[in-house]
Amino acid sequence: MSRIHASKWVTALLAVLFLSWGTTSASAAKKWRDYLNCRLIPNPANDGDSFHVKPGNIKTRTYLFRLYFVDTPEADSSLPERLQEQADYFGIANIADVIKVGKEAAKFTEQFLKENFTVHSRLSDALGRSAKDRDYAMVLNAAGEDLGFELVRNGLARVHGMGTDLGDLKAYNGRSADAWWRRLRQAELEAKQAKRGAWAYAGAPVSRLDALMAPRQVDEQDVVTTRPIYLYPMDPANTRPLGTLNAGVTVRVLKGATPDKAHIRFTTSSGQTYEGLVRFIDLGI
Repeated sequence: MSRIHASKWVTALLAVLFLSWGTTSASAAKKWRDYLNCRLIPNPANDGDSFHVKPGNIKTRTYLFRLYFVDTPEADSSLPERLQEQADYFGIANIADVIKVGKEAAKFTEQFLKENFTVHSRLSDALGRSAKDRDYAMVLNAAGEDLGFELVRNGLARVHGMGTDLGDLKAYNGRSADAWWRRLRQAELEAKQAKRGAWAYAGAPVSRLDALMAPRQVDEQDVVTTRPIYLYPMDPANTRPLGTLNAGVTVRVLKGATPDKAHIRFTTSSGQTYEGLVRFIDLGI
């Protein structure tokens, strides 16, 4: 692209970005619900990060919960594309080894939740293949240890998926989503260096700098901006914002570009499509 054409593109983009998009109110995050004295319900569909639960303080219902922030490998071959994605993340050449780790993760979770445990959930839909509703959750065992964190620390899960602010949960010391992502990254680094779980099958040596600077893994999803946010160039080295996206803009999150920025795409009211980088914290994920 010539300098003149690039200049015209940036000028046009800035003009679009600063137009009034109109504000659409995003629904506020649901309040946390606490499920106490829970027990794990045996089910063939249970795996490391998704399982059936019977709370002790809810007499009439059972739930299917899915962990926030982490993703354990598949325990069977029914989702080949996802298995390959997980293999690429851990640097595993043999898909059978990914499945093996998935089965280890399922056993780990079953043992971790052997005694009564606590679930905190906003009852936000986690989708899934089951006909039963599945909701995202944070899960603590009887000792107050977080399941997702321990899965990552033992090399049985990747840092990936949906996050949420934990500020209202006393057990998490008021941590923001960003703070919890960072804590998980440190646990992942520990697992890599110790070659635990999936990392035992990985071929490449671990560099501390590479681990900390690796792009954050995130599911492709649509997000509606709740306030004006900066849009950055696609080159991560260029940290000067291109402009501002106003509240109410729907952006498509494509993937993580850096530890703190997502690669996004959005379409203007005139039908033009643009891409750029946006901070995860500004997107609320």
